[in-house]
Amino acid sequence: MFSPKKLLLLLKYSLYSTTFTHWLFFCIMGKYIFFLLVLTLSLGLKAQTEQEPPQEEQDLEGVVVRAFNASRRLLATPGSISMIGSLQIEQAQGASILPVLNQASGVFAHSGTLSTSRITIRGIGARVPYGTGKIRAYFNNIPLTNGSGVSIVEYIDPAVIERIEIIKGPATSAYGAGLGGTISITSRQPFLRPAGISNSLSLGSFGLFRNTTTLDFGTCSLASSLIYNRTSSDGFRENNRYRRDALTSVTQLRMGDRTRATLLLYYSDVLGHIPSSIDSLTFVTMPSAAARNWANARGYNDTRALLAGVAARHQLQGDLFVDVSIFSTIHDEMERRPWDFLYEDRRSAGIRLSAGWMALRGLSQWQLLAGAELFFENFRYSTYENPEALGIQGDIISRNREWIRYTNLFLQADLERGALNLSAGMNLNNNHIDYHDLVSIGGINRSAPFSYPMILSPRISANYRFIPFHAIFATISHGFSPPALSETLTPDGFVNPDIRPEKSWNLETGIRGSILDNRIYYDLSLYSMFVRDLLVAQRIGEDAWVGRNAGRSLHQGIELEVQGRLWQARQASSFWQIKTLPVRVAASYNHFRFTDYVDNDVDHSGNQIPGIPSFFLNTEIRLVLARGLYAGADLRLAGSMPMNDANTRFSQPYGVAGASLGYLNSFGSWEMDLFARVDNLFDKHYASMILVNAPSFGSPPRYYYPGYPVNFSVGLRIGLHRMKQ
Repeated sequence: MFSPKKLLLLLKYSLYSTTFTHWLFFCIMGKYIFFLLVLTLSLGLKAQTEQEPPQEEQDLEGVVVRAFNASRRLLATPGSISMIGSLQIEQAQGASILPVLNQASGVFAHSGTLSTSRITIRGIGARVPYGTGKIRAYFNNIPLTNGSGVSIVEYIDPAVIERIEIIKGPATSAYGAGLGGTISITSRQPFLRPAGISNSLSLGSFGLFRNTTTLDFGTCSLASSLIYNRTSSDGFRENNRYRRDALTSVTQLRMGDRTRATLLLYYSDVLGHIPSSIDSLTFVTMPSAAARNWANARGYNDTRALLAGVAARHQLQGDLFVDVSIFSTIHDEMERRPWDFLYEDRRSAGIRLSAGWMALRGLSQWQLLAGAELFFENFRYSTYENPEALGIQGDIISRNREWIRYTNLFLQADLERGALNLSAGMNLNNNHIDYHDLVSIGGINRSAPFSYPMILSPRISANYRFIPFHAIFATISHGFSPPALSETLTPDGFVNPDIRPEKSWNLETGIRGSILDNRIYYDLSLYSMFVRDLLVAQRIGEDAWVGRNAGRSLHQGIELEVQGRLWQARQASSFWQIKTLPVRVAASYNHFRFTDYVDNDVDHSGNQIPGIPSFFLNTEIRLVLARGLYAGADLRLAGSMPMNDANTRFSQPYGVAGASLGYLNSFGSWEMDLFARVDNLFDKHYASMILVNAPSFGSPPRYYYPGYPVNFSVGLRIGLHRMKQ
């Protein structure tokens, strides 16, 4: 529960829970921030004297984000958020959205294979073994986070995405249980697309094949996009083949002047073989090898997923409006593993309903919003023997069912008065799981319910635009992450009712705006996140963990994003004349520590949290000529990271570069984009994913997922378009 007393204790804890040297670092950085503030103030005062802002300033004013339950200008958003637009996604030319997410500061996405990944935000989720946890994800308001708290975003094909908004830090008043943050994915918008058809084909190293066919059509009141994508690769490692077929339908409706609706249907069929992680000797001498047990069992994951939903807004009389989203998902998965066969069957449905009031009263604009999100999931899973790990299914081992339901009630108030934006909200969460043991091994039935008391999470934030095109913001928010049932089970398979959700308080402040005649946009933020009731997964077998609450951690860091145009020609006509020179930088410095953590009588307090480098940077520069020729170069740097809680093993820092070259032009109604790309240009040997706290079980621990060596791809996109009537 939030109270002034707890807030004072929180501030006191923030002052005494870190080392003197680390707070000295933040004081030094504060001097640089003050210098930046003075610099932007002087630039902004100069901008105030101009009669007409240049076009780039008007473009900045038009950038709108939809996070935090409200549509507002990015510059006026009271919170830390990164927005990745359609142009960035298209230019990445990737088979997965993981590299795109790394373009946001504070986000670090591991990618072991095209079907094995882990996304972390501000260090949260770094110790989840093989997936993305403690982070919420949505696709057109349809949850990509299942009832077990795992978010699966890598199956969403980049070709169907219009934009990605990443909220960094807890945003419970908007999205509920997301300790690290929320990834909100918006599909392409048919009303914004000209009618037509296009096809994009890419071929590359290691058997890469990627083909996307898109059809856009519609009228002034109805528009649809239909996208089919096929992606396949042999991979550079043993047992590494991958195939994904995805079909997406997006339809937008205008039903009179008061009602808008979007219908989404997404189906994917993914088959990904699993090479798994390898030990340090194999990583150095033969990185293309698969783990022997997975190669012998020919392990793979076969997944089919269907997402369907409709989102609508209806404007009532006066200043009232209603938003409603209804969704359903089906997720079937089979994984052949060296020790067993795993079958998972998830059926979920839900509704998100909110009502709001928006009005202008004098110089103030008010918005009040109240609503609820209800989620239900029937989760069935079973395991079967894999005798001698030969890939032949044997007798049943276990069969279980979980009936999961949660409720989020949220209330939010926003005030915009001149240059000041204030936002306050709270979320009330309730989660319940009914666990059914359908086999009762040994005649013992382990069925039991699991729930925890309701959690009230507040959020207060402010944004002040102190001069044109420059703003400062500050946020205090509470977050939590509910445990999955698997984290509550004892070694004997019984539910442990004493497991508690992880909870955190997040304090952050920042400054954002534009400089150099608004050609360059910057966003700088500092944060401290205090996590308690830390959930620790102790591994007791190849596929067996025991969860427990084991202490506290502190996440502190600095994030910087810079993007814009170093050069913009007013007129460019000759072939070799530079039209524009865009640049993008995303950098993060992290100081993540266990403040109170003892495991098996070993005190890890003060150690770095494993799985996250202390520093990482993504930067890209792109050259566009007047007649369609373009070229780009990008660089990703990551510092070393601890690989276990004891900090006895560290990965090597690395830098990976890429380059692209292409020609984009239109010929009447036809559009052509011919492109080529090289990744890992200098053939750097590095680990693209780390298995944190890798066990040994009689063999060397397998920490490493090797990254791709140097690889190439070429492609051609051809489109025929006409404007909708």
